[in-house]
Amino acid sequence: MTTLYHEIDVVASPERVWSLLTTRAGLNRWWPGEITIHDGDSWRFLHQDRDVPLIFRVVEEVPDQNLEWLCVQGEDDFHNTLVHWRIEVMDDRISLIAEHRDLRKSPAHLARLNTHWGTWMERIREQLHQDIATVDDDDLNAWT
Repeated sequence: MTTLYHEIDVVASPERVWSLLTTRAGLNRWWPGEITIHDGDSWRFLHQDRDVPLIFRVVEEVPDQNLEWLCVQGEDDFHNTLVHWRIEVMDDRISLIAEHRDLRKSPAHLARLNTHWGTWMERIREQLHQDIATVDDDDLNAWT
């Protein structure tokens, strides 16, 4: 099995980074598709280029530090994969690390997915450099 690893550095508060990962308003700023809450503890992601939704259950969270999603429904090679997010506070910046673990894809599919993750991380960086609030989204953080 394979793990994809991406890291970006940004000048932002941990709370701002967290809101992009844990609110529908935040997720909608970087995910290219539709996002809804599923069963109260999961996110349902529908990619704009795919017909099969991915459902990720939140299985770990330490606010402003760590977040882990388990894919409980989706394409066969996504099922039971983990996306682990880590927010590390440095002296003058924040490091956001994303690891997509336990992937069972062909090298060609891994290359394509790796490119997608790079694009999504750059969208997150762009959002964090803009002055747009995402923390006023009342119906989210469904699992807390």
